[in-house]
Amino acid sequence: MSQNRRFEYDKGPRLEDDTTPPESDDDADADERPAPDAGDRRIAVAPWKAGSVAGVSAFVIVFAAFYQLITAYAATGSYGQGDSGPSNWVIAGLTTLANHGAAIQQGGEPIDGIGMYPVGLVPSVSALIPAVVLLAAGYFLVRYVALETRREAGVAVGAFLVSYVVLAVGLAVLAQWTPGTGTEGMEEGAITAATDLSLIVTVGGTVLTFALLGAGVAALPRLRPAGDE
Repeated sequence: MSQNRRFEYDKGPRLEDDTTPPESDDDADADERPAPDAGDRRIAVAPWKAGSVAGVSAFVIVFAAFYQLITAYAATGSYGQGDSGPSNWVIAGLTTLANHGAAIQQGGEPIDGIGMYPVGLVPSVSALIPAVVLLAAGYFLVRYVALETRREAGVAVGAFLVSYVVLAVGLAVLAQWTPGTGTEGMEEGAITAATDLSLIVTVGGTVLTFALLGAGVAALPRLRPAGDE
């Protein structure tokens, strides 16, 4: 047997090939995220955008409901002062604000109505309109928008509050009426909603109370703590 025999062997895998690269933080986070549920119909959108859209939509619905009521009353002759009275949208605007708790005043003094128009209509009934709309808006915001943490829910509700209050203040600035000289049954002075800090506090308190109730019903069973992100 030759001493110069060469032994042939198969080369094994290189050590570098057996070494797996370290897992990056992004990969680890991706593995920890729950797999999307095929039946989950929630919309993935920025929380502040969802809250802003919900706030604007809720306010428009509330105002439209009161405008419809005022128009119906005026059409049936229940209310009306002819050409000398305020327009329907002004009455609807003041009624909308009054049913959020805002003070309606003339010349700085609180009033209960505008001529034949009792501001607030029937308070025990019409005041439920903002409450119901805000409850529903808060519920649908959290139920159908992908808000995975309490922080995201807080941002959405905060944007909801800001957009709603801004529209209410804008309506208070625009919905004003000054009776003409000699208008029957009316005193002199512009009729407006209070546009001071009390308006923001009153409307903001109404929004937070009912929107948070609706959001809480939808959010509490499924929101994760912020530390679990």
